[in-house]
Amino acid sequence: MKVRAWCAKFYNFCVVIPDHFYPFSEIVEGKRVRFKAAYDQALARIQEEYGYGHYGPRLIAYRSVFHVMGALILILFVSLISKDLFGSTTALYVMFLLASIALLFSEFYIQPRTLGQRRAHGFVDWLSWVVPIGVYLFIHVHYY
Repeated sequence: MKVRAWCAKFYNFCVVIPDHFYPFSEIVEGKRVRFKAAYDQALARIQEEYGYGHYGPRLIAYRSVFHVMGALILILFVSLISKDLFGSTTALYVMFLLASIALLFSEFYIQPRTLGQRRAHGFVDWLSWVVPIGVYLFIHVHYY
Protein backbone atom coordinates (compact mmCIF):
# COMPACT_ATOMS: atom_id res chain seq x y z
CA MET A 1 0.00 0.00 0.00
CA LYS A 2 1.31 3.42 -0.84
CA VAL A 3 2.25 5.74 2.01
CA ARG A 4 -0.22 8.44 1.02
CA ALA A 5 -3.13 5.97 0.88
CA TRP A 6 -2.12 4.51 4.25
CA CYS A 7 -1.92 8.00 5.79
CA ALA A 8 -5.36 8.90 4.43
CA LYS A 9 -6.85 5.67 5.83
CA PHE A 10 -5.25 6.27 9.22
CA TYR A 11 -6.42 9.90 9.27
CA ASN A 12 -10.00 8.90 8.42
CA PHE A 13 -9.90 6.16 11.07
CA CYS A 14 -8.84 8.71 13.71
CA VAL A 15 -11.46 11.27 12.68
CA VAL A 16 -14.37 8.85 13.21
CA ILE A 17 -13.27 7.37 16.57
CA PRO A 18 -15.62 9.66 18.55
CA ASP A 19 -18.54 8.65 16.31
CA HIS A 20 -18.31 5.04 17.48
CA PHE A 21 -18.27 5.85 21.21
CA TYR A 22 -21.11 8.40 21.30
CA PRO A 23 -22.72 7.73 24.72
CA PHE A 24 -26.03 9.53 24.21
CA SER A 25 -29.10 7.90 22.77
CA GLU A 26 -31.24 8.99 19.85
CA ILE A 27 -34.50 7.74 18.37
CA VAL A 28 -34.05 6.23 14.89
CA GLU A 29 -37.10 4.74 13.18
CA GLY A 30 -38.90 4.38 16.52
CA LYS A 31 -35.99 2.62 18.26
CA ARG A 32 -33.60 4.03 20.83
CA VAL A 33 -30.03 3.63 19.55
CA ARG A 34 -26.57 4.49 20.85
CA PHE A 35 -23.01 4.79 19.57
CA LYS A 36 -22.46 5.33 15.81
CA ALA A 37 -26.14 5.23 14.84
CA ALA A 38 -27.03 7.78 17.54
CA TYR A 39 -24.12 10.02 16.52
CA ASP A 40 -25.15 9.88 12.86
CA GLN A 41 -28.74 10.73 13.80
CA ALA A 42 -27.69 13.64 16.02
CA LEU A 43 -25.40 15.00 13.29
CA ALA A 44 -28.09 14.60 10.62
CA ARG A 45 -30.62 16.41 12.82
CA ILE A 46 -28.23 19.29 13.50
CA GLN A 47 -27.18 19.60 9.86
CA GLU A 48 -30.78 19.48 8.69
CA GLU A 49 -31.60 22.36 11.02
CA TYR A 50 -28.46 24.50 10.63
CA GLY A 51 -26.93 23.32 7.35
CA TYR A 52 -23.99 21.26 6.16
CA GLY A 53 -20.84 21.63 8.24
CA HIS A 54 -22.56 22.59 11.48
CA TYR A 55 -22.08 20.29 14.47
CA GLY A 56 -23.91 22.18 17.20
CA PRO A 57 -22.53 22.92 20.66
CA ARG A 58 -23.27 19.46 22.10
CA LEU A 59 -21.39 17.52 19.40
CA ILE A 60 -18.54 20.04 19.40
CA ALA A 61 -18.17 19.68 23.17
CA TYR A 62 -18.33 15.88 22.88
CA ARG A 63 -15.69 15.78 20.15
CA SER A 64 -13.52 18.24 22.09
CA VAL A 65 -13.28 15.70 24.93
CA PHE A 66 -11.75 13.26 22.44
CA HIS A 67 -9.40 15.97 21.18
CA VAL A 68 -8.17 16.59 24.73
CA MET A 69 -7.66 12.84 25.23
CA GLY A 70 -5.77 12.75 21.92
CA ALA A 71 -3.62 15.64 23.10
CA LEU A 72 -2.81 13.76 26.31
CA ILE A 73 -1.82 10.68 24.31
CA LEU A 74 0.30 12.88 22.02
CA ILE A 75 1.98 14.50 25.04
CA LEU A 76 2.80 11.09 26.50
CA PHE A 77 4.11 9.77 23.18
CA VAL A 78 6.20 12.84 22.36
CA SER A 79 7.65 13.17 25.85
CA LEU A 80 8.67 9.51 25.87
CA ILE A 81 10.30 9.44 22.44
CA SER A 82 11.88 12.90 22.43
CA LYS A 83 14.44 12.03 25.09
CA ASP A 84 14.97 8.40 24.08
CA LEU A 85 15.08 8.93 20.34
CA PHE A 86 16.69 12.34 20.06
CA GLY A 87 18.34 12.74 23.48
CA SER A 88 17.39 16.36 24.11
CA THR A 89 14.56 18.49 25.39
CA THR A 90 14.85 20.66 22.28
CA ALA A 91 13.33 17.76 20.36
CA LEU A 92 10.32 17.94 22.67
CA TYR A 93 9.65 21.56 21.70
CA VAL A 94 10.27 20.94 18.00
CA MET A 95 7.93 17.92 17.97
CA PHE A 96 5.16 19.89 19.69
CA LEU A 97 5.64 22.77 17.26
CA LEU A 98 5.38 20.39 14.31
CA ALA A 99 2.28 18.75 15.85
CA SER A 100 0.64 22.16 16.31
CA ILE A 101 1.35 23.07 12.68
CA ALA A 102 -0.04 19.71 11.52
CA LEU A 103 -3.17 20.33 13.60
CA LEU A 104 -3.56 23.80 12.07
CA PHE A 105 -3.36 22.23 8.62
CA SER A 106 -5.87 19.54 9.56
CA GLU A 107 -8.42 21.78 11.26
CA PHE A 108 -8.30 24.73 8.84
CA TYR A 109 -7.46 23.11 5.50
CA ILE A 110 -8.31 19.39 5.37
CA GLN A 111 -11.46 19.21 7.49
CA PRO A 112 -13.22 22.25 5.98
CA ARG A 113 -12.68 20.78 2.51
CA THR A 114 -13.55 17.17 3.31
CA LEU A 115 -16.10 17.49 6.13
CA GLY A 116 -17.41 21.02 5.60
CA GLN A 117 -16.17 21.99 9.06
CA ARG A 118 -16.73 25.64 10.00
CA ARG A 119 -13.85 27.86 11.15
CA ALA A 120 -15.28 28.30 14.65
CA HIS A 121 -15.42 24.52 15.07
CA GLY A 122 -11.86 24.22 13.75
CA PHE A 123 -10.70 26.85 16.23
CA VAL A 124 -12.34 25.02 19.16
CA ASP A 125 -10.81 21.73 17.98
CA TRP A 126 -7.37 23.27 17.57
CA LEU A 127 -7.56 24.80 21.05
CA SER A 128 -8.65 21.42 22.45
CA TRP A 129 -5.34 20.05 21.22
CA VAL A 130 -3.01 22.98 21.80
CA VAL A 131 -4.10 24.11 25.29
CA PRO A 132 -3.12 20.79 26.96
CA ILE A 133 0.18 20.88 25.05
CA GLY A 134 0.73 24.47 26.21
CA VAL A 135 -0.03 23.57 29.82
CA TYR A 136 2.38 20.65 29.63
CA LEU A 137 5.12 22.84 28.14
CA PHE A 138 4.50 25.54 30.77
CA ILE A 139 4.86 22.98 33.56
CA HIS A 140 7.85 21.39 31.84
CA VAL A 141 9.70 24.70 31.44
CA HIS A 142 9.00 25.96 34.97
CA TYR A 143 9.51 22.78 36.97
CA TYR A 144 12.14 20.76 35.12
